[in-house]
Amino acid sequence: MIHLFFKYTPLPALILVCMLAAYQQSVIDGLSSDLDQVREKYRTLEISRAGAEGALEGLAFSTKQRTLLLGSSLEENKAMVHRLYCLLEDKEHMIQSLSRGRMLTVTAYSPAVGQTDSTPFITASNRRVRDGIIAVSRDLYSKGWEFGRHVYVKGMGVFTIEDLMHSRKRNQVDIFMFDTHRALQFGRRKMRVYLLGS
Repeated sequence: MIHLFFKYTPLPALILVCMLAAYQQSVIDGLSSDLDQVREKYRTLEISRAGAEGALEGLAFSTKQRTLLLGSSLEENKAMVHRLYCLLEDKEHMIQSLSRGRMLTVTAYSPAVGQTDSTPFITASNRRVRDGIIAVSRDLYSKGWEFGRHVYVKGMGVFTIEDLMHSRKRNQVDIFMFDTHRALQFGRRKMRVYLLGS
């Protein structure tokens, strides 16, 4: 059939067909090249998109982590501010208490016969004697110097009220000491004493 086509087709028509075929081939080659370029661009875009998605995922995760960290930091800061506020409040209490100090007679006692009642190792608050406790006169006790409260004796430190003195004593505190000799050496002193936390 092709043989017959070439046998009866004039030469100019044949040249035209060949040129048309060559043109179509060049168009196909161009399209094929364009298609390869489009495929390459598509692949590059896919890689870029995947990278962008990965970056977004990473950013989202990082943001979530930062949010959690920030949240915990805020909670920690809030707790710290609360602790500082409590300390400040305590300090304010202390300052107010210190401004209400009183000049009192300060003595010392030990669990020795003649210095206590019949239960020398038990305080009026029904607790065992120990270092760091103090007895107060009953007039002070009736004014709020009660068991469990703390007093600051200037130059001596902080003591807990756990005991009462004899009813004849007035405006006086008695520091407990295990050592009788030391208690006797302490003697009687006029000192400034502060009821704390009032």
